[in-house]
Amino acid sequence: MSSALTVSSLTKAYAERPILRGVSFHLAAGERAALLGPSGSGKTTLLNCIGGVDRADTGEVIVAGEKLHALDADGLARVRRTRIGTVFQFFHLLPTLTAAENVELPLHLLGVGAVERENRVRNLLERVGVSHRAAALPSELSGGEMQRVAIARAVIHKPALLLADEPTGNLDSNTGAQVLDLLAEIVRETNAALLMVTHSDEAAKRCGRVLRMRDGELVET
Repeated sequence: MSSALTVSSLTKAYAERPILRGVSFHLAAGERAALLGPSGSGKTTLLNCIGGVDRADTGEVIVAGEKLHALDADGLARVRRTRIGTVFQFFHLLPTLTAAENVELPLHLLGVGAVERENRVRNLLERVGVSHRAAALPSELSGGEMQRVAIARAVIHKPALLLADEPTGNLDSNTGAQVLDLLAEIVRETNAALLMVTHSDEAAKRCGRVLRMRDGELVET
C-alpha cells in the first residue's frame, strides 16, 4: 500500500518543556487511525506538526512524499492546500459564506475553474447529504449539518491525508455516530488516510488502528 503519512522520531518542546518525545508511526493510504490520550499528552501538538501548522524541533514528517521539514512557509501552505484536509470540533466554517461557498473555497485557492468548482461542490454536497442546504449560512445549519459541510470542505481537493480533531466532540451521540459513518465512507471512497484525535471510545472503535499517547510518547501503535 502507498504511504500517506510517515512520522519519524518527532520531538517538540516549548520553553524547554518537552511536548513530543521521539514519536514515530506510519499510515498507509486508506488507513484509519484514532489518536487517544489524556489532556496534555501531546496530541494537539502532534496534529499541528503533521498538518504543517507547527514545526517539530527534530525528526521528520512526510505527507504523500512531501518532506515537511524541508519546506519553507510557502511550501507548507501548498502542502496544506493540496495534500491535507482538516476537520475540526467546532467546524471553523466562515460565517459570511454559504455552505456551498465554504466547500468551494479550497478549490478557489487552487485556481480550479468555475465550471469544475460548481460540479465538484454540487456532487460532494449531495454525497454528504446536505445539498438542500447549499445556500444556507453556517448560522442557519444544525451542528450535524455544519460538520457534514466541514467534511466536504476538507475533502473537496482530494487530499492524501485527512486530519480530524475531535470531530464529534460538539455533537450529540446520534449525530456523532452519523458523522463517524460518513468519515469512514469518505475514506473508503477516496483512499485518503485518516488520523482522528478523539476522547471517544466509540469513535476509536470505528478506526482500524488505535494510537495512544502519554507524556509525549506513543505507548500503543
